Amino acid sequence: MSHNVARLMVREGLGRVGQEILLADDVTTLGRAASCQVVIDNDFASRRHAQIVRREDVYWLRDLDSKNGTLLDNERVTAETPLADGAEIRIGSVVLRFVDPAATRTQPDLAASLARLRMDASARQVWLHGQLLSPPLTTKQFDLLLYLYQRTGEAVSKDELAAAVWPEDQSEAVYDYQIDKMVSRVRERIGKEWIETVWGFGYRLGSRE
Repeated sequence: MSHNVARLMVREGLGRVGQEILLADDVTTLGRAASCQVVIDNDFASRRHAQIVRREDVYWLRDLDSKNGTLLDNERVTAETPLADGAEIRIGSVVLRFVDPAATRTQPDLAASLARLRMDASARQVWLHGQLLSPPLTTKQFDLLLYLYQRTGEAVSKDELAAAVWPEDQSEAVYDYQIDKMVSRVRERIGKEWIETVWGFGYRLGSRE
């Protein structure tokens, strides 16, 4: 067993407490279906309930539109969310702890930092350090931040942001100054450290704290 591979440790409701499940694949599906990498034999679990996705050494949790939802540290997962070492995932009565032995040497602060920034896509809410951002972001401010949030750690071009935030204007040009101004407004609301400028290209979400 590799000591450097991230894993899930059983805390409650599945097999033996303390049992470890290696996350050796880039995508790990959890659910009742026998085809899932992690089979959860629980009445509250959907056939394909949730997925853990690995991108650039950061692991992300997403709910697959399950009937009863997925909880991460007792909060319902509504958008793809980064997993910090020690985070707990609950599906029905099953509780799994995410363990990443490589967290101290691969992007050590990214997942932990982003745990301080959470977005609820369905309710269109932003949470900073456990506090609901109020007043809320405008529609386009939220769309811009959500697009960056879903691509955390990746450099996102201004063309991509224009298409995501101003889809109604695809027949006309969206100018750089419009994007820059929108980013500036979002920074004013959540803090300048969250959105990094990638000069000559676009922006990247990731705290430098």
